[in-house]
Amino acid sequence: MKIFAEVNIYYYMRIRLLFFLSLLIINPFTALVVHGQTQSYNQINNELDFNRDLSQHWALEFDAGQSWTTLPGHSNIFSSLAQLYGRAWVHYAPDDKWKISFFYGYYFNKYDPAIDQRAAPEWRSAVQAIYYIERRRAIISTRFRIEDRHIYNADSVYEAVDRFRAQIKAVYPLNSQYIGWHTVYCIGSEELMFKTSSKVSGSQFFDRNKFTAGFGYGVTKNMQIEITYCNEYIPRAISDNYNELQFNVVFNNVLPRLGKYLFGEKHPEGSSAD
Repeated sequence: MKIFAEVNIYYYMRIRLLFFLSLLIINPFTALVVHGQTQSYNQINNELDFNRDLSQHWALEFDAGQSWTTLPGHSNIFSSLAQLYGRAWVHYAPDDKWKISFFYGYYFNKYDPAIDQRAAPEWRSAVQAIYYIERRRAIISTRFRIEDRHIYNADSVYEAVDRFRAQIKAVYPLNSQYIGWHTVYCIGSEELMFKTSSKVSGSQFFDRNKFTAGFGYGVTKNMQIEITYCNEYIPRAISDNYNELQFNVVFNNVLPRLGKYLFGEKHPEGSSAD
């Protein structure tokens, strides 16, 4: 009976994954059919991530980044500073399969073509859950996030916009079992976003489709560099298509050692990649 139950669970997870993948394929295709005119932008983004384990279940993270973008009629990828942001995270992992997170962040939108926003701030908070389908050499996960955005609009009002994001992601180390020192790994993800109607972000329910692919390299045990290509399709009256080159630097366990004061020392476990 136990074997039969495990088979049923495995079969259920496969069906759910296939259903989710079909949504990722069908929704963007439908959006492309409906919207004919497309405005393309090229962008370059970079982000610094700092995190610290507090205990076996709790962790803190802070990340900061910036984006540069082309403008209509200009081909220079550094035509305008698009966005600056900083976010503070709290992570809770009850077991090896789930991770629950919360962040609060500030975004300064110098020029964000997606919402035609110029020199205006945004306060954003979010709750997300990550479920790990596989956590061996290949790390396959699904992520679900609900964002509460308060965006400064043309009426000088912070307008509330809620957004739901669903992502499937795979990370695969090429020359090691786990991500660590001198490890090269592949990254791939597909994400769908849906939002509420607002003046600043438009009336469309389907917000965007985001595809990401690239590589990472473990410089040290606690530092990784990632270079990825992202394509975002945003259906609007005149749709936007973003080609983005993303540079990320991740620093593990570099925040102040607060864990031993709050939660005690963390007991060592077997190596694993997250």
